[in-house]
Amino acid sequence: MRKPRSNGAAPLVDPMAARLGYQLRRVSVLMMADLGTRLAPLGLRPAEVSILLLIGANAGCRQGEVGETLGIKRANMVALVAGLIKKGFVARARADGRSHALSLTAKGRARTLLVNRLLDRQEAAFQSRLDRKALTGLVAALVSLRG
Repeated sequence: MRKPRSNGAAPLVDPMAARLGYQLRRVSVLMMADLGTRLAPLGLRPAEVSILLLIGANAGCRQGEVGETLGIKRANMVALVAGLIKKGFVARARADGRSHALSLTAKGRARTLLVNRLLDRQEAAFQSRLDRKALTGLVAALVSLRG
């Protein structure tokens, strides 16, 4: 959808519009900004939510495994987990020599229930822009692209 420019001139032509990577990035930015706005009242950021959900699905997992799975650098992971512990959502216990096993606290489990409801609403809002056939095809195509 091309909007007229403020000076009345013809809309700009976007030479990147037909590029898959460009469109994926634009949609990703849009969805992440929307998610950030939706999470703000819960005092969480998207990266923290990803960590909470992964720990919730894998109680006792190691901090390094979570970081590797989510593509979060070790130094960033330490700070993120420390913040979630400080908020009372995650408990950390020594697993062996240098690794830590992570689990959700009762407060963390309650928060993930809220987060999942919020994610369901966000998904529904974006999915409503597509018909069922387009949505099914898009998800299948994205899975294929990820390998």
